[in-house]
Amino acid sequence: MKFIHQHLRIYLPVSIFALLIGCLFLIFTAKVDGHLFVNSTHTPVLDFFFTYFTHVGGGTFVVVGSLILSVIFWNRYRFAIVLMATINLLLVAGISQFLKHIVFSDASRPIQFIGRKLLHTAPGVEMHTSNSFPSGHTAAGFAFFALVALLYGKNKWVQFFCAVAAILVGYSRIYLSQHFLEDAVLGGIVGLGCFFISYTIVKNLGIGKSLKSLSE
Repeated sequence: MKFIHQHLRIYLPVSIFALLIGCLFLIFTAKVDGHLFVNSTHTPVLDFFFTYFTHVGGGTFVVVGSLILSVIFWNRYRFAIVLMATINLLLVAGISQFLKHIVFSDASRPIQFIGRKLLHTAPGVEMHTSNSFPSGHTAAGFAFFALVALLYGKNKWVQFFCAVAAILVGYSRIYLSQHFLEDAVLGGIVGLGCFFISYTIVKNLGIGKSLKSLSE
């Protein structure tokens, strides 16, 4: 697709590269050992940062962020941007929750799988014990920032920032021991997949000419 080259020429390669690195770690590193290594790198500053930054992949942030984007780009894209943002969010929520609660309902989170005594936890963070696979925050982060990167695609620094932000959301879930690396990697794949599906659906609906400018 032409828009991939022009509008996601930085976001997509950086995001995919990070996911591939994650896959390599999964191949060559044991699940628990890898997680304990990340957990051992904690500092008070990182505890504070990731405790709050992880919410960038939360439902409230991505919903409000999508609404703001719809308002900002309404004059240019009209219903196309609203529909695309909505489908993007619904797909992420639906697929990630289906996988978490139906397909992989027995997947334990690090605090339960490894044990609280062996893990460092950031102060004030509520720890979850079940429905670990995949990471919904990571999926939402990759999908939302893909949309931002697309809309601001002509600015390479915005694209790079979006890629870094999405990656950090995934890393925050591992750092806070809310998820394993495998959860974050699949979450990122789901997020990118949902974004591409939402774009394809809206473009094929042919809502006026508003979406064509996304690929110009």
